[in-house]
Amino acid sequence: MPPKRRALMGRSTSASRRMAASRAAESPEQGQVRCQEDRTRHAACRTAETPKQRRNRVDDQRTRQAAETPAQRQVRREEDRTRHAASRVAETPAHKRTRSEDK
Repeated sequence: MPPKRRALMGRSTSASRRMAASRAAESPEQGQVRCQEDRTRHAACRTAETPKQRRNRVDDQRTRQAAETPAQRQVRREEDRTRHAASRVAETPAHKRTRSEDK
């Protein structure tokens, strides 16, 4: 069965605008807590997924990235580099140890 198509392609919904306003109004600490909760939830989901579910998730990601233009890919990679650099600057020594142990 093909995935459902979004009716409002390229438009934001009232719920997405409300969430964007909520995120913009949160303090940096609240943002960090929200992001940490997201990371924890995503890690738990990925831990529980079956090999077939993982393959499907990775294939979907590959399909999306294959559809990128070179300019879009360059922008995405630059944003990733910037985000990772900011994340590493903000990390504590304990986070660095955890990250290096994961490798």
